[in-house]
Amino acid sequence: MSLELKAGPTSLERLETAIGRMVQKHGFFEISPEFPVDRPASRTQSGLVALLLTEDPQRNLEVLDACVILPEALKPLGERIVRQVAGPAASAPLMQRYGVARAPAVVFLRDGEFVGVLQGIRDWGEYQGEVARLLDGPAQPKPIGIPVRAANSQGACA
Repeated sequence: MSLELKAGPTSLERLETAIGRMVQKHGFFEISPEFPVDRPASRTQSGLVALLLTEDPQRNLEVLDACVILPEALKPLGERIVRQVAGPAASAPLMQRYGVARAPAVVFLRDGEFVGVLQGIRDWGEYQGEVARLLDGPAQPKPIGIPVRAANSQGACA
């Protein structure tokens, strides 16, 4: 008798599956890595957009949670909001563009203008409250992402 062990899906394969489910089941539009970073992350220039930025779930398991929670949190908004998701390759330049420090993060846009961002996972009620507050609030200046680097090669604590 021979027992064959088969490796399970990698974290990136699990993320790819989750993104596919968001596209097929919840009407999300997937932003490709070729997406021009100088263009607003929106299919349309008008209306509300929620853009989920991701990274490798092996680095942060919350990314997979966000793929489940965000579609549910946006359900009450119906067709009033365009839903978008970016995989890790497409997220990196968009994180820099919108001043996002870590994924998962949801960037909110209105008429192509930055409204705000939610970083990380929140309690369900808090998440829905923040989504409503951001979508009803005014456009905000886009944060400036400033990379921080140590002055010497020994690190900042040396």
